[in-house]
Amino acid sequence: MTLFVTERRRAILNRLKAEGRVSVKDLSEEMRVSAVTIRQDLRTLEREGLLERTYGGAVSTPNSDDFPPELPFELRSTRNRQAKMMIGAAAAALIKEGSGIALDASTTAYAIVPYLKQFKKLTIVTNNLAVAQSFLNRPGVEIYVPGGRLKQTTMSIVGRPEALPDINLNMGFFGAGGISLRGGMSDIEPDEVLMKQMMIARCIKPVIVVDDSKWGRTAPYTVLPSDQITHIITTNQAPADLVEEFWRMGIHVDTVPLSQS
Repeated sequence: MTLFVTERRRAILNRLKAEGRVSVKDLSEEMRVSAVTIRQDLRTLEREGLLERTYGGAVSTPNSDDFPPELPFELRSTRNRQAKMMIGAAAAALIKEGSGIALDASTTAYAIVPYLKQFKKLTIVTNNLAVAQSFLNRPGVEIYVPGGRLKQTTMSIVGRPEALPDINLNMGFFGAGGISLRGGMSDIEPDEVLMKQMMIARCIKPVIVVDDSKWGRTAPYTVLPSDQITHIITTNQAPADLVEEFWRMGIHVDTVPLSQS
């Protein structure tokens, strides 16, 4: 059976995680595609920092065990789906008709999109092509995207944060690779971090949206230090001691209910 592109690249990453190295020849035979196709997959995954190509194959990236690399958008969208949808609903409840908002390229911010369809008029600034595409048939929703480089697997535009529109936004919603007292809000990809920071600077009220899996983790690059965070939306599965510490710092933390089923 022929795999879709996303499935094939996910399988490559899984094989790499299990064995530490992969060969073009073996992958081509197992997945029943040409060596040219596999090399193209490896090139794309290398551009996203998910592996390092070698002669005839690829190996895991250095320090990949310290913090997981950025995965393709479709794959990340399937993870913790219930938590993201609950967080998305809580985030949308903060938005008023006619507001200007920012949505970054995280899948948690993208989970807000279905709840925005209730609004007739919005201004949205985003570097996520999936977000922009969701409002193609909504004339009352004005979308702004920056120029720059398209990261195909993550469906985001990066590289030129200065190209974002010079506009004041009521709110912004931003995902993170980690939330911790020491690292604050952090993420794994420097270009994405710069884009987040530039969008946050345009928001009167930036809100971090993260599921419980991100708490207590520190990714390589800080987006916001802890003392600059003002509002977080997460689930009631987040570690209570860390949530309490953030409250003590004066940071508002909304915890949405998440069933155990």
